[in-house]
Amino acid sequence: MVTVDLFRLSRSDLSLGHVRILREHNRLFHAVVSYRNTEEQEDTQSYRLVADTRNHAIMSVLSWANKEFGGHCVLLPLRSAPRSLAFA
Repeated sequence: MVTVDLFRLSRSDLSLGHVRILREHNRLFHAVVSYRNTEEQEDTQSYRLVADTRNHAIMSVLSWANKEFGGHCVLLPLRSAPRSLAFA
């Protein structure tokens, strides 16, 4: 799998975790969310979503995050792979 994008998952001024978008050779995209729920556990937890497109993976993460953390979540880009890698 190739890393396509890295994002910081945030809500207002609070950083909730990180999101890594990966692309398989068969063109499926995986969104892996790593987050820490300090109220319940101190360990980092992760959640994985699978999508047909990069945009669908990103929208799925936002939908999941809004349900999990109560809405108004945003993804802030940390790094993007060159387009030649993202869609090769």
